[in-house]
Amino acid sequence: MDLTVFPGIFHPGWFVTSVMLLDMVESLNLEGKRIMEMGCGTGVLACRAAQHGAMSYACDISREACNNAELNVSKNNLKVTVVQSDIFDQIPKDLRFDFIFVNPPFEARYPESEAEFAFCCGEEFEYYISLFDNLKNYLSSEGKLIMALSKSCDLNRILEIAEFENIQFERIRTKRKWSETNYLYTFSC
Repeated sequence: MDLTVFPGIFHPGWFVTSVMLLDMVESLNLEGKRIMEMGCGTGVLACRAAQHGAMSYACDISREACNNAELNVSKNNLKVTVVQSDIFDQIPKDLRFDFIFVNPPFEARYPESEAEFAFCCGEEFEYYISLFDNLKNYLSSEGKLIMALSKSCDLNRILEIAEFENIQFERIRTKRKWSETNYLYTFSC
């Protein structure tokens, strides 16, 4: 895949969590499945899923990230719908996804620039509150959200928010690199 990464956009090659999510995309049968890459940045997961026959969607709060994803879709001659959206805010209410992939923000603070949206989830974890509150409206009956998390994030708080919204979760992969431990979790309703 021919991939361009704009300056200031989350680079998928620099983070273990991005590689873990890409490995998950590679391991799934996505033919005919509807997928969403949330917080898409470059759109690499949505593009790769489209190459595997998925009906791919990608969204990001950042207009620049959406522009970056649209360029990568075009360069690779793929069909991916890219939407500028704060989580599900601009996603049509009638869409249901078989898989939603997300490499979420971890830092419990408010972003001070557009680039910081990739890292900041709000002091009260508003990102996760909104995500899990709306998840049941966007997953198909057997759908799963696949999320990359890290030992360095407040994992207990994130899972507590999921439990409050009656979202089931399971840790499915663990990868340790250098001094960091990273995880993949599935979330379902």
